[in-house]
Amino acid sequence: MSGWSQEKREDIVKRLHEKGVNRPCPRCGGEAFSLVDGFAVFGLVNELQDEGVQNLVPSVCVACSRCGYLTFHALGPLGLLPKDLPPPPQNQQTVE
Repeated sequence: MSGWSQEKREDIVKRLHEKGVNRPCPRCGGEAFSLVDGFAVFGLVNELQDEGVQNLVPSVCVACSRCGYLTFHALGPLGLLPKDLPPPPQNQQTVE
């Protein structure tokens, strides 16, 4: 599996910076970060005992280069969700 293109990585980093994602690591104070190739997708449920996922939140992951602390940023607020995706069912919400 190949990683993201340099152009895609630069676009994501640009969008993160435009949203003010530029502070030091909250765990170690490190100031260098790496974008992790690939999307993380979080499945949400209404109750812990629920067997089915009610909603998915696709995200990008950023890792602190010093301690490895991971942060996740939802694609919607970054403008990275494809516009041609079908809308979610009425009882589900997405992070935009």
